[in-house]
Amino acid sequence: MNETTNNDTTNPIILYANYLQDQNKAENTVKSYVHDIGLFFKYFNLSPTTITREQIKEYNKYLEKTKKNNAKSINRSLSALKSYNEFLVKEGLQDSVMILSTDYISIQKQNISPTKTNIKEITKFMDKIQKNECPRNYYIVRLLLNSGLRISEELNIELDDINFKKESLRVIGKGSKQRIIPLNKTAIEIIKLAIEDRKNYKYAVEIMNSPYLFLSNKGGKLESCTIERIFNKYSNVITPHSCRHMFATNYLENGNRMDVLQMILGHSNPRTTMIYNHPSQSKIMESVNNCCI
Repeated sequence: MNETTNNDTTNPIILYANYLQDQNKAENTVKSYVHDIGLFFKYFNLSPTTITREQIKEYNKYLEKTKKNNAKSINRSLSALKSYNEFLVKEGLQDSVMILSTDYISIQKQNISPTKTNIKEITKFMDKIQKNECPRNYYIVRLLLNSGLRISEELNIELDDINFKKESLRVIGKGSKQRIIPLNKTAIEIIKLAIEDRKNYKYAVEIMNSPYLFLSNKGGKLESCTIERIFNKYSNVITPHSCRHMFATNYLENGNRMDVLQMILGHSNPRTTMIYNHPSQSKIMESVNNCCI
């Protein structure tokens, strides 16, 4: 925040930015709030100063009617202004807060799955991984999509955890809790390919002596950050955790049981699993399009 932090003791915006930083607010939060407040005073063609009730009402109308901003965007701007207004009051620069709770626009809660990606996007992403990365990285992504594992759980898989006969996997999850999950045919195939791929590693002896399924090139255990960097390289949206979301959403949309999904995902609270019982955005659009007359 070098662009907003200095020793100017007259500019309220700079004082406010410094105040937020002293409160250990995230840098992106400080930038976002200062940006929204700057737009407010730019609209009124004023240098940063105090806020009036009339200004808030006029600006709200401008954002909604002229700018056509959605409710979430308008509420975010109001939150920034309210934070700034509260700072002015705290510093004795203004008597009271001008933003009221009634200024905010009520937003109906969207009961949809948290899955933000679709099969088409996932397929394109996997194609990039398969084309540009080593087989190990491709197998890691595909197994995430076919198991619902957390990335830390997948990288902790040891060869002894795999039961090919029962088509199951022993998983050590959060809090060192152990669970046994079933593996679909694709997951079984991926694991076999990953094991076979070990012979192609440069440090073959170290690889063969390691208990882990997925390894670094030198035979050490892979770290989550290594895989996350690969995801970031090929997508701004898809993450290891969104693969888990995709698995869960697909599982329920194919008519499978909620309690079984809870066990597979390792959720101690069934309410955590319930979020996947809502339709994905693609399913909502599919349903609406099927209602065409």
